Amino acid sequence: MGTNAAKRFNIFQYTDYRSLLNDYYSFQKKAMKSFSFRFFASKSSVSQSMFKDIIAGRRRLSLTVMQKYASAMNLTPKETDYFGAVIQFVNSKTNDEKNLHFSRMLRLRGKCEVKILDESRYEFFRNWYHSAIRELVTLPEFKEDYDWIAKKCIPSITAPQARKSIETMLRMGILCRDQQGKLQPADPMISSEYEMKSLILRNFHTEMITLAKGAIERFEPSQREISSLTLGVSQKCYVRIKERIRSFKEELMNMVIEDTDVSETVCQCNFQLFPLTKNPDESEGAQ
Repeated sequence: MGTNAAKRFNIFQYTDYRSLLNDYYSFQKKAMKSFSFRFFASKSSVSQSMFKDIIAGRRRLSLTVMQKYASAMNLTPKETDYFGAVIQFVNSKTNDEKNLHFSRMLRLRGKCEVKILDESRYEFFRNWYHSAIRELVTLPEFKEDYDWIAKKCIPSITAPQARKSIETMLRMGILCRDQQGKLQPADPMISSEYEMKSLILRNFHTEMITLAKGAIERFEPSQREISSLTLGVSQKCYVRIKERIRSFKEELMNMVIEDTDVSETVCQCNFQLFPLTKNPDESEGAQ
């Protein structure tokens, strides 16, 4: 019975191995009343305390332990490969590594739906110029001419990239057409949740920070505003600064929404706040 239940459990729905293992345990518990942490530990030859620690986020799942879990779960070779890709995706420390393993997960999944990451949002945030073109559409001089759009972007992109961007945003419902067939944003403003720890937003922020770096040389000081502060603060003050940045972002978005003048340019405003030193209570070996 355990084997059949394991086959019915869709491992390809997951991009986080902790959620995967937690749901697998619940799934098996419903299918087989005798299933328990001890039962699975005996079947996998891995202590039940490790299983609990992994689910709780106290320990990382290694590829070696995964192989034992995969055997106990009666996973197929393809399912095992996917399980391994999920582990490498979650445990990767750099964005490039995460992109590599996420692409592998997509190939292995085929047409299965991801439970956590939304592929349409991944497509939108993976390239900086999607958001730029979305705002470009609102300008009075906008032309649905892919060469014009490509040259209008800074740095410039290609006409095929502009065309694919428009098609992507129409498919996702970010752009739509009015009664005359003219392109327009489907919503006045789009944003993401605070502290969203997903690959899609890391990709987006990485691209925008790279553009900001290039803007130092690309534009004269009169055309940009780039400055920085190095501060020594308490943790309480650090949290207050984060809250103030969030509040200021809301203020900026409201300013744009309430702006009755004709839009004349598309710009990018970045905020970066990050530690340059470790906290006193932060252990050296923390992961």
